[in-house]
Amino acid sequence: MTHPTVLVDVDWLRHRLDEVIVLDATVDRRTGPDGGKVWVGGLGLHTERRIPGAHFADLMTGFSDPSAPFSFTRPSTSAIEAHARELGIREGSTVVVYDRLTGAWAARVWWVLRTAGITGVHVLNGGLTAWEAAGLPVTDGREPAPARGDVVARPAREGFVDLARMKRIADGSDPTPAVCALRRPEYLGDPALPRSGHIPRTSNLPYADLLGPDNTLSAERTERLARSHGVRAGDGTVLYCGGAINAAGLALALHETGIDDVLLYDGSLGEWRADPALPLVTGPEDEETGRPAR
Repeated sequence: MTHPTVLVDVDWLRHRLDEVIVLDATVDRRTGPDGGKVWVGGLGLHTERRIPGAHFADLMTGFSDPSAPFSFTRPSTSAIEAHARELGIREGSTVVVYDRLTGAWAARVWWVLRTAGITGVHVLNGGLTAWEAAGLPVTDGREPAPARGDVVARPAREGFVDLARMKRIADGSDPTPAVCALRRPEYLGDPALPRSGHIPRTSNLPYADLLGPDNTLSAERTERLARSHGVRAGDGTVLYCGGAINAAGLALALHETGIDDVLLYDGSLGEWRADPALPLVTGPEDEETGRPAR
């Protein structure tokens, strides 16, 4: 079974529930003691309400490295293979991933799997929001554990850049364009807030701006916004955000328009802001100089 794009719609999925592996990549967003956002595993939400047949894909520990200093760091290829097999993924499986927020979490699972050479992975356009809006059934509890898969993860296409590469982009010695996928106010930052703002010489294309009704993506809208922001195929554009989640959503949206040579800065602002010696820009900037625009 093939599909010409990564995205599938709810009608496509409802006719194939018995033929595909459905994964719920939900992550739970809570308020921490300081009032900030805290992300925790979404198993509780998954068991409250899910698409029938869906298994829980653990993006906090299974498809991320829980021992890494920054959240949602890509794990080793062997760890990706192990969790994929736990979820019943076999060679040749068709997989559909969804979440209940904006689709960026599901896109992150897709991105991690493709960097390990695991193909046949799709994302449900609009996720659980679109599924329920279409009046389709949900259930609760957990599915019985699937038969262990046999998929083999292999080092595949380059998917990420590291801190050293990002430093070269920020100081202008690497001319690769880079784009922040955070909402505009987060990109601009606030001079009164320590370590807010964005990495020098990077522009802003918010993933949230691409979303339509029911958190769905459309290639037409993405094409228009990508064109207006100067994002083009062939440039090898680097995408980042707070933790390379919205960046994965943007990568998926761009993929659907044929821009498929982007890379993610995996550490994103979580890693960049942790080093007080690394510069951040608040407000709009001149991307040639990396200094605030005047």
